Amino acid sequence: MTASSTIDLLTALWLGFLGSCVGSFLNVVAYRMPRGMSVIWKPSHCPKCSHPIRFYDNVPVLGWLWLRGRCRDCGEPISPRYAIVEFFMGLAFFVLAYVELFSGGANLPDGPITELSGATDIVWQPQWEVIGIYAFHCFVLSVLMCLVLMDRDESFLPKRIGLCLPFCILFRGAWWLYRPTKPIVQESEYFGLVAVLVVCLVATFTKAGRVTLHHIYFIFALSCIGIATQLTVAITALVLCATLIPVTSLQKIPGSQHLRHFIMPCVWLGGMLQIAFWQQIANRCSI
Repeated sequence: MTASSTIDLLTALWLGFLGSCVGSFLNVVAYRMPRGMSVIWKPSHCPKCSHPIRFYDNVPVLGWLWLRGRCRDCGEPISPRYAIVEFFMGLAFFVLAYVELFSGGANLPDGPITELSGATDIVWQPQWEVIGIYAFHCFVLSVLMCLVLMDRDESFLPKRIGLCLPFCILFRGAWWLYRPTKPIVQESEYFGLVAVLVVCLVATFTKAGRVTLHHIYFIFALSCIGIATQLTVAITALVLCATLIPVTSLQKIPGSQHLRHFIMPCVWLGGMLQIAFWQQIANRCSI
């Protein structure tokens, strides 16, 4: 292993650990924010005995494994979902480090956006354009994971999470101004994109109508992916229709409710794959 590849691996592992820490925080956000609790001031604690978790037990993934999934104080089991979320967020940060960050944005439709490559030339001698795109995509995946958790808990979408969608729009707008030769979407797609956003915002802040809570999360997540990754409205509409019909049908089939919980994780995985293989998908769709 060469010195450069060793630095790449160590940097990717460091970013993966950072992603696991983000996953740990998302578990807190998904539980506390819908309940109106602070996500900052009260330290992590056992959900059964409320005893604060010691700092050396609060290491992502490893802490849960070290304790064998049980509280050190009361011995009650702690859900493996905490470690699972931490693992997948760490994996996402790790994979995107190689696919997007170290490659200089080679996965982007107009990439690579720099001739430099590797952690040494891009991370440790900061190329902020590539780092910003990587950070934004990690942010989008974090929001999607938070939606996955809240959907599973059947919590109503907090308005503060809803503000993430305008942030995505602002980022894409700033990116458009910075690189005007590459528009956010084709002109013919603007009306379709606006329609998706309107449906998303109305569904997010309205409990009335036939739109269920699970539909709200799905539409919101799909809108985030569409804005963040320039996914065409045609594909968005196709995926939306193809998924909403089975979701609606599942509500009427006894004993099949548990299948609904696989839909949002699949959306998160789809978003991850869309980012990682963005250029290949864009070429096939002629974006």
